[in-house]
Amino acid sequence: MTEPYNPKILGFLCNWCCYTAADSAGVGRYQYPPNLRVIRIMCTGRLDPSFPLEGLAGGADAIFVGGCHPGECHYQDGNYHALVSAALVHETLARLGVNRERFLIDWASAAEGPNFVKIITRFTKRAAELGPLGENEGLDPAALRQRLAEAAEFARGRKIRTGLLNAAKEMMKGGDFKRDTIASLVHAKCDKTLAELVGGGAGRGEG
Repeated sequence: MTEPYNPKILGFLCNWCCYTAADSAGVGRYQYPPNLRVIRIMCTGRLDPSFPLEGLAGGADAIFVGGCHPGECHYQDGNYHALVSAALVHETLARLGVNRERFLIDWASAAEGPNFVKIITRFTKRAAELGPLGENEGLDPAALRQRLAEAAEFARGRKIRTGLLNAAKEMMKGGDFKRDTIASLVHAKCDKTLAELVGGGAGRGEG
């Protein structure tokens, strides 16, 4: 019988909510998979879209971002801006042929240790089903990680930054924070620039 794959998962957790939820889960001795390696950030709004891409390029099989519930951000609207960055990551992964389920952004308040456990357990199980990065996608792992590194560099470019800023402005102006709506805004503002990535323009996002 084949042993289930043991995925490497990198997590970016909000200091005020999801990180505290993870801590309380540990104090409460809740059992959940030990696959998650955590980087604490003050707010998910500080998540640069290059970070998840770098994480995958560096050896992770999946990336988790955890923050406060929408409307409960300690910095007012940081998690809404995180959804803009997340939409760009999802679209970038799709354009590179990577399964979008390898990246998840979700919420758990400081008091929701059990909910954090459920989210991570479910996500780890899915990452295990997907297997090593590239396997589920039918792509060469080394070549894919190189492309992801290029995409991370591309995501730091001026064109992408401008597109994300414009998408965020429209999101806040419209007041519609549904994920599908945000994804549409990011697509509209970043589509042409992302086409350069797929077309071999990675690393030239400053032009």
